[in-house]
Amino acid sequence: MSTNVESGWTAPEQAGDVGGPRFDRIVIGLLLSAVGVGWLLDLAGVSVPWRMFPAGALVLIGGALLATLIGGRGRGVLIALGIVATLLGVAIGVGADRYQGPVGDHLVAPTSADWPVQEHISAGTLTVDLTRHPLPDTGRLEADVGAGRIVVLVPPERNPSIKASATAGSITVDGVKVDDGVDLQWSGPGERADAVELVLHAGLGDIEVRHE
Repeated sequence: MSTNVESGWTAPEQAGDVGGPRFDRIVIGLLLSAVGVGWLLDLAGVSVPWRMFPAGALVLIGGALLATLIGGRGRGVLIALGIVATLLGVAIGVGADRYQGPVGDHLVAPTSADWPVQEHISAGTLTVDLTRHPLPDTGRLEADVGAGRIVVLVPPERNPSIKASATAGSITVDGVKVDDGVDLQWSGPGERADAVELVLHAGLGDIEVRHE
């Protein structure tokens, strides 16, 4: 008499079949590639609509999230990327025209004849050096950065009126952080200010003013 015994052992799944593709890595790679191509085009003098980047990123992220419903991994990272893209889109979308401009690091050192001064960049670091040339008796300078940093160097003998604001980031004056977080507003130095006015705004980023 014979007895058939069924084995409960089954071959393990191959590691490559578990979980499906990592859509988060695919999306990150595509976004980085898009930024790189856009940066090269911008350097070549081609107008790049950077303010549309968050919207395009959201479309790509949304498509990848739908794909994870069929099979794949990385949903948590995609959701986080979607939140970041949404915040960036809102920050740039508020008064988007003020952020139209080049991308990268830019140095501005206006002479007395250049005032009033208006400088706008979409992303990067905008350095305004007011120590290289004498400041006018009166004048207004406006500096706007969509995402990045504004650095203003002021000569120690001058005390211009400063109005700084940021949608999200920080404001630092002479090495002291005066505010950070969201919806930032700071003005100084009050009654001691002279007739030169600096109006600074960052969408997402930091503002730093230094007397040197």
